[in-house]
Amino acid sequence: MIRVHDESEQITFDVEGRATMLESRAVQETASAAIARGVRRVRFDLRDCTTMDSTFSGTLLALARRASASGGDLALVSPSSRARELLGQMGLDDFYAIELAPRAKGETRDLEPSWPKPEELGRLILEAHEELAGVPGPAAEVFRPVVDALRRNIPP
Repeated sequence: MIRVHDESEQITFDVEGRATMLESRAVQETASAAIARGVRRVRFDLRDCTTMDSTFSGTLLALARRASASGGDLALVSPSSRARELLGQMGLDDFYAIELAPRAKGETRDLEPSWPKPEELGRLILEAHEELAGVPGPAAEVFRPVVDALRRNIPP
């Protein structure tokens, strides 16, 4: 489950449990809309995150790039040891700012996963993995063959 704390200057996604491709689209749309309206601080509280797939991590990379291009930033807040381990396994442990901070306070709303059509899901997965393949270092070597396979199997 993902809860959203949406404030004027900052949006925080409080991730509890799994962070997967099924949540990626809703996260991407919500964060992108916040950035477009002027939010400059995008935070993902991962203290209760138990697993993160590569599509979700690629979505975070895309959002970090978008936030930076708008004069903002993206940070991971108090990531659990499991979240840190997963990022390390993907070769991404050095690509995110880490903040140790208390939970965001105030009103929240649940972020409902959106269930895209299969072709939309395929494009979301491809775009996320293109982000991962574009990262300098060993992560790119792992994800480039995945991107090549996805490009062959996902219609444009």
